[in-house]
Amino acid sequence: MTFSLKPIRTRLYKAWLRSRLDNYTRSLHAIAAQRENDFYAERMLHRAVSTTKAKLQSL
Repeated sequence: MTFSLKPIRTRLYKAWLRSRLDNYTRSLHAIAAQRENDFYAERMLHRAVSTTKAKLQSL
């Protein structure tokens, strides 16, 4: 009776690849969310700078 490890190795490798893919996907989502937050913060900061400049120029 011969026992082949190839199917087991293939299944383990596929599971490992799926795990890596899930980790990469979660990381990409986290980066995208952070970028969205950064964009919002940048927009608010730009608005504050514009308002402050306008007030300064009006004096």
